Amino acid sequence: MSSAQARPAPSPSGAFRYDSANVDWSDFFTPGTFYRILNVDLEAGTADMLVKFEANSQCMYHRHAATTQTLVLQGELRVREQVDGREVIKIKPAGSYAVGGFGEIHIEGSGDEEAIIFFGMRTDTEVIYELLNEDLSVRRPVTVADFNNDWRERWPEDTA
Repeated sequence: MSSAQARPAPSPSGAFRYDSANVDWSDFFTPGTFYRILNVDLEAGTADMLVKFEANSQCMYHRHAATTQTLVLQGELRVREQVDGREVIKIKPAGSYAVGGFGEIHIEGSGDEEAIIFFGMRTDTEVIYELLNEDLSVRRPVTVADFNNDWRERWPEDTA
């Protein structure tokens, strides 16, 4: 890299920051969370998206009904799970990659810095995940068709 080329600005902690300046974010389910659908394939049962969590924000309890790939692009992903009646928090720093999720019940969020996560979801059924109430009962399923409809409505230039 020549000295004339721009370098990404480090985060306050000196870690890599994903350049999301040109990402057209949309509000997600909870305050401080945003998303951008990247691709949906109804036939294959796949949906890919970016999620941005403002510092110390989180989504709501949900149950994965699909295999999910996560890649932490910036910050850290904090996953709060219920295990044997107690809460366990797993911290995944930038650069962490994982595959799993099927059947997991948890809340995902950020730490003290903004976090950006890639989610790649693959299902053999229509359902990607289920949004849950506080008592962990099902509020509503979220399907591949829901992702596809949302993608076409919010980012029609991607689907033209």
